[in-house]
Amino acid sequence: MTNKEINAEKLNVELFELENKMKKLQEFVDSDDFLSISTINQMLLANQMVGMAMYRDSLNKRLRLAMNKIKYTVQVLPNNKGYINFEADEQRYTLDTDDDSEHFQTHFTQSEIEKIKNIPLFAAINWDRVIIEPVRGED
Repeated sequence: MTNKEINAEKLNVELFELENKMKKLQEFVDSDDFLSISTINQMLLANQMVGMAMYRDSLNKRLRLAMNKIKYTVQVLPNNKGYINFEADEQRYTLDTDDDSEHFQTHFTQSEIEKIKNIPLFAAINWDRVIIEPVRGED
């Protein structure tokens, strides 16, 4: 197994354990026993459930990142046609809008972006000034 696979596996195990704990806590909240504890303890348990849900969301995001599934747009020029596009039909890179389509790929994984940085066509780009942002709805 590679380090990436090991990290993803650890995150999966941690996520599985957390979801089991959340399920048990929810079962307790849904039971009559929950009503027998003080209001303060009920509030504390509710806050704990919210915190666990937030942590679960964080684990899911880290897992997607570990599995290299988060995609980004890469804006190299400060206008709406300054995004890197990969034209599938012609097997070439161009600059245009960030609209992903059947013929143009505009959403790239981190590893794809690292490969793009090494393409001679983009050698003159100051990558410190490039805007790389997660695609909305992907994170």
